[in-house]
Amino acid sequence: MSKAPGTTIAGYRVVELLGSGGMGDVYVVENEQLSRREAMKVISVGGASNPDFQQRFSNEARTMAALDHPSIVTIHNYGIADDQPWFTMSFIDGPNLASARLTPAEVVQAIVQVADGLDYAHSRSVVHRDIKPANIVVTRSSDGSLHRVVLLDFGIAKLADSPQLTAVNSIIGTVAYTAPEVIGGAHAGPASDQYSLACTAYELLAGRPPFAAENPTALMMAHVQQPPPPLGAVRPDLDALTPVLIRAMAKDPAARFPDCRGFAAALDAALRQTAAGQHTMVAPVAPPGPSGPTPAPAPTPAPTPAPTPWPGPQHHGQAPVPYGDSGPQPAPQYSGQAPYQAAPHYPGQPYPGQQFSGPGPFPGGQQAGPGPYGFAGPPPQPPKKRRRIGWIVAAVAAVAVVAVAATSPLWWPSSDEPAAEVYATPQIAGAYGSECMIGSGSLYCWGDNSSGQLGDSTTSERKTPTKVAGLSNVTAVSMGAFDSTGSNSAVTTCAVADESLYCWGDNLFWQAGDAGTMSKKTTPFKVPGLGKVTTVSTSNSSTCAVSDGDLYCWGFYSGGQLGSGSTTDSLKTPTKVAGLSNVTAVSSRAGSVCAVASDELYCWGRNWDGQLGDGSTDDHSTPTKVTSLKDVSAVSVGGGTIDNTPFWNTCAIAEGAPYCWGSNKNQQLGKDSEAKKSSPAKVEGLTGVSGISVDIGTFCAVADGDVSCWGNNLYGQVGDGSTSQQYSPQHVSGVSDVRQVVTSYSVTCAVTGSSQYCWGLNKTGQQGDATRTEDQITTPHEVKLAA
Repeated sequence: MSKAPGTTIAGYRVVELLGSGGMGDVYVVENEQLSRREAMKVISVGGASNPDFQQRFSNEARTMAALDHPSIVTIHNYGIADDQPWFTMSFIDGPNLASARLTPAEVVQAIVQVADGLDYAHSRSVVHRDIKPANIVVTRSSDGSLHRVVLLDFGIAKLADSPQLTAVNSIIGTVAYTAPEVIGGAHAGPASDQYSLACTAYELLAGRPPFAAENPTALMMAHVQQPPPPLGAVRPDLDALTPVLIRAMAKDPAARFPDCRGFAAALDAALRQTAAGQHTMVAPVAPPGPSGPTPAPAPTPAPTPAPTPWPGPQHHGQAPVPYGDSGPQPAPQYSGQAPYQAAPHYPGQPYPGQQFSGPGPFPGGQQAGPGPYGFAGPPPQPPKKRRRIGWIVAAVAAVAVVAVAATSPLWWPSSDEPAAEVYATPQIAGAYGSECMIGSGSLYCWGDNSSGQLGDSTTSERKTPTKVAGLSNVTAVSMGAFDSTGSNSAVTTCAVADESLYCWGDNLFWQAGDAGTMSKKTTPFKVPGLGKVTTVSTSNSSTCAVSDGDLYCWGFYSGGQLGSGSTTDSLKTPTKVAGLSNVTAVSSRAGSVCAVASDELYCWGRNWDGQLGDGSTDDHSTPTKVTSLKDVSAVSVGGGTIDNTPFWNTCAIAEGAPYCWGSNKNQQLGKDSEAKKSSPAKVEGLTGVSGISVDIGTFCAVADGDVSCWGNNLYGQVGDGSTSQQYSPQHVSGVSDVRQVVTSYSVTCAVTGSSQYCWGLNKTGQQGDATRTEDQITTPHEVKLAA
């Protein structure tokens, strides 16, 4: 029975009853000792008087009180009165989001703040488990703008590894927002909080929840069986947000964003692509009805201007030129002087005297720099097509909180798994004896450091991963290199941190983003002129980055790789590439660039091996659509030399399947012939592909959570325990639950759900383990990143 105003609970005077729920009552109370009003929750759920429950409550209350974040309500005190546990918290004088009216921009602003609070809690092993509009309170400033967004009711939160506070084999949550894996009996975790937050965001934007049914059992089955509905079906003006919400509501927890901040950042970036963000009001959400939204037709990709054929590079002498002749030669020669003071030689580079070697010399002495890594960008967008997860349901009981008894199980049939999700922004990069990798939001680099590419303010090599100071919330990394002789190199590193772009290392062609100097940098330099950056690719003489959904490139013009239509003008500052919108991925390699825009693939720059995929070998100075591929989610451009002749390959994921094309001089695309392939060819034998990478004739893919590699294996980078060329995908043992794989400069690395692994060349410590002194490691070994 609720307490009347004026009565007391544990010394607090009741002012009014705010509301009642499945776990108990919430009051406004007066803390007469401190002369302030607080909110008090009294737990009155059945079993609350049980001593074991009360002990668990005390443990949970201490956990809640330890949370200190502006988007999480502060817990002041707790105790037990009349066998009923209670706790007090800050009283937030504002409406909850079940009744407030918000613009889409305000909705996303609220989601961003809540996501930050959730990730803070998750980092301390605390899971909320009941995210919904009614548990989010907002306040406004005097000018009417949103002031605070606060998440309530961590009262049913738990440490991730503690026993549940409710009955054995039950789960907690509100049916309309509960993740399918929790309905299925799995423990709630950060990914299930993200799912609930995405359902909340959908409801706030659409004015109704994503799933609706006539009863709780049917509603749970909708979460389990039905695909997430497209927001564009009910809000066509917000259709750009659909892919983000669909990913965050994926049935498979591993297919969602890595954390809640990533989901919120993606939602914010998508909103900025719409005209509705600042102008339309959303009505308060309504209770779930009997039916849900109907699918909307797929949006039509934005048109792209026709490409301008490239007549060949021209040299004017005003700046160093990384390509020393006017076009491709049948047999390029090592000639010409290095266009800048060469970096010191370090031993063991895989070039001189090798039949199949690292990125080799281009005409006039130029060698290929690295392209990144074939992960579709940012905020990562899910593949369009998924297989639904099949569930078998014996029986389900639903009450105020969802309770699934042990006698009514749900389970995941192994025969019908969800379609693979592309993990988009590159988490790994490598170039000429250097490696970088993202771990827990920080960037770690190691190996050669002759250009300052490790970002530690020195040019001293590092044998083990070293954290790059000054960067936080790192979400993408890329490395590019320029080599003029095969033994001297200059490397540039770029990373996205806090949604800004930072570059360091070599800057001879302004590729590090500093137009005021051509000197190398040994610490991160923030690149001006960009908005919210989501992914980046830096190559040997230029850099491209995605900012607010648009692509910007700068550096040396080369063969039209800047996409500006010019083959004679370098760009010192980021310049928008015309004709592309909704860009989610970019990859570049020695004068060739490809980008995914509106789920279509566009390529431009050099095309000697048909690596642009348009059926020709003609260079292009503006983006050219690869018309044979649809629903593209990832791309990787790679290169190298065979017998001193440069070559390129490109790979992409389209409609969930891998495709590769370009040079086949060493039969890396198949043993049928050595003829180059200027159009995409499907790679057979792989299913569930979620990542693709190519470089120096080595190909790797993430398929069904495992890694398979093939092609050039001179240094064991295929990972099969040998150094023999492989003509078909080889399963790499010892790694599972793989999220990304990158092969670059004869080194292959993979990020799994819990760790990271590398294999291949190790002559300059690229493997990140000072105890491994062999020149090559042919099977995966774990790379330890510093805490």
